[in-house]
Amino acid sequence: MPNGAISVSPEELRAAAGAADAISQDLQEAIATARRDIEAAGTAMKSWLIGPDMERVANDWGTALDELSKQIGGADPESAASRLRRTADGHEYNEDLTAQSFRVR
Repeated sequence: MPNGAISVSPEELRAAAGAADAISQDLQEAIATARRDIEAAGTAMKSWLIGPDMERVANDWGTALDELSKQIGGADPESAASRLRRTADGHEYNEDLTAQSFRVR
């Protein structure tokens, strides 16, 4: 495209949304495993000074990483994947509307 213009098709947007969903799903499994492991370590070291800190880290980081996963993909309307799909839908709608305006009546 001339003058540095950008053109992205709805199909590419939907593919990016699918990739975001896959990344989010992969993150959920890794987050759950990491959270379980550090919670177990915190429980095992409960009588040590570090035990409560490990439990707090597991909770704080686990919550933050869960939120990150939701922001990337999934059904949440504010996730990146959902916004990409809405953008693709809007793009198609505008293209159809523009095409209709040029059709002979």
